[in-house]
Amino acid sequence: MRLLLQFVVILVAVAITATADAQSVTRSTFQQLERVQGLMSEENYAEAQRLLEEHVVKIERNAYDFALTNQYLAHVSILLGDSARARSALEAALAKEDIPEDLRSDMSLFYGTVLMNDEEYDLARQAMETWFADAPLPQPHQIFSLAYANYMSGKIARAEELVDRAIGESSEPQESWYQLHYRTLFEQKKYEPAKEVLLGLVNRAPSKPLYWRMLAGHNLQVEESQEGLAALMIAYINGMLESDGELSQIVALWGFIDAPEKGARMLEQFIEEGRAESDADTLKQLGNLWLMARERDNALVALTEAAQMAPDGKTFEMLGGIYFEEEEWQAAYNAYQSAMRQGDLEEPERVALLAGISAYRAGDKSGAREALEIAVENDELRPQAESILRDLD
Repeated sequence: MRLLLQFVVILVAVAITATADAQSVTRSTFQQLERVQGLMSEENYAEAQRLLEEHVVKIERNAYDFALTNQYLAHVSILLGDSARARSALEAALAKEDIPEDLRSDMSLFYGTVLMNDEEYDLARQAMETWFADAPLPQPHQIFSLAYANYMSGKIARAEELVDRAIGESSEPQESWYQLHYRTLFEQKKYEPAKEVLLGLVNRAPSKPLYWRMLAGHNLQVEESQEGLAALMIAYINGMLESDGELSQIVALWGFIDAPEKGARMLEQFIEEGRAESDADTLKQLGNLWLMARERDNALVALTEAAQMAPDGKTFEMLGGIYFEEEEWQAAYNAYQSAMRQGDLEEPERVALLAGISAYRAGDKSGAREALEIAVENDELRPQAESILRDLD
């Protein structure tokens, strides 16, 4: 809406200049528009709109007067927040065939801007492309508006062409222009040029967290995990990351690039600093990282605490796996039993098999038999489960 209001101010100035020459319009229209200008300077937009509505119905046969009055009416309607009336006024004006091309061009651009404000992007694009085709010297900000309308209409290649031109022709391109340029490139899978645009944004505003996040996200989406982590770490070191999701992403990336111990220690630091919740989900993530780092004791502590907070089958299964590898058979059996009781397991028969083996090695024949009889229901696991069952007989 802000862009639209700025545009209205510009067009009002143009329209005032156009009406300065009384010979361009009839005397009655000239006088009426002068009164409207006075009311607008006093911000009495409602009265200005009333006068224009009264006048426009009297001059429909005079194309120029009718078009110019409707242009004013559209201006005032926008200032009153009535975009529907602005649209209908501009549509009526543009329907006139014998109006000056410069006025038609101005109104086409204005109409497109109103439509874009109403999120009618494809109609906006069509109106603005009509203006652009005849515009002798379009301004960079106008070209950007057309680029945005094309982008929002799904015309990505055209949007890229236009936003590139807007940036090239502007002495001070806005950051939002570069953001649009990046999106047009990325969505066309032009990843390297897109990355160059992002790096330019980072260099332009290195203290803005948004651009570091965008750079990290870009690198991750194109499977450059180490560079994605590097961007997030720079943002983190400079105190730019705040959300739990961003901090969690850093931690997960350490594990993804085969440095899980660093991720685990960073997550512990986040918990100690209060930047990450010490809840079951966080502790499970911590336990996973310690397991990936082959630090079973630390994993055991984190996962045990997580299981106490929010018991679930997967956490108990992981605990069972730690005890199994440590050959603590009774503890492994107990954990696997808890996992089966909690349920929601991806492979319950496999967990039952591991529970049966653990019980067997702990000397608990009854527990082993009970678990193995579940495992034999799986065709793949049946031979191993039946072999142990025979040993129990």
